Amino acid sequence: MTLRSLAGVLVTGLVLALASPALGASGITPLSPKSGSTVPVGISPTFKMRVKGAGQVWVHVCKSKKKDSDGVICDDESIGQAKKKGGVFQYKPKFFDYDGFWLNTPGTYYWQAHRIQCENGIDDCLQEGPIVKFKVG
Repeated sequence: MTLRSLAGVLVTGLVLALASPALGASGITPLSPKSGSTVPVGISPTFKMRVKGAGQVWVHVCKSKKKDSDGVICDDESIGQAKKKGGVFQYKPKFFDYDGFWLNTPGTYYWQAHRIQCENGIDDCLQEGPIVKFKVG
């Protein structure tokens, strides 16, 4: 094995070793709304995600991407339990038709799904998915 091919193998192994825990840590892959997308004012979107692993799945919607000490964003705009339908977890927030309701207020929002599953002891039972930025507009 040449030095160049050995370096390639080592780099590939290092990338896989570092990426695998990051990708598989929560087992959550957000599907929609996609990052950077816009949902229409006055329409309740369906939040969809693929989830690997056991446990309840919850969705938080917030105007801020700041995480709390558990690693999840706030649930000021919406919180709800996602249900599995055809291999994909889904959550559709209830729509309330008044001016101050978040789905009637254009702006930037963030959503995050998390699983409640105590895989590594009871110290961290929230398996947080990535934070997704979207707009209501």
